[in-house]
Amino acid sequence: MFHDTEISTMVQLVTTAEAAQAMAMDDKILQAEQRSFHSFFDVHVIAKDDGSYSLFEEADYGELPTHLIDDIIYTAQGKMSDEY
Repeated sequence: MFHDTEISTMVQLVTTAEAAQAMAMDDKILQAEQRSFHSFFDVHVIAKDDGSYSLFEEADYGELPTHLIDDIIYTAQGKMSDEY
């Protein structure tokens, strides 16, 4: 059986880990939005198995493989345009 202090410590660790992961995701989303201003192509934030996130621009890889498409958590549309 757990003591109250042990439970409190475990809850605090889980909360801290969740907050760190949310901050990492927000940081990648911000990077995707910033990058999208300089691209004709969509910029995707993709969740990795280790809990981190990566950016992929559609033009970098052509058609994305299905396993990457399934892991997309956010897409920033490319904001550059050839139209004047």
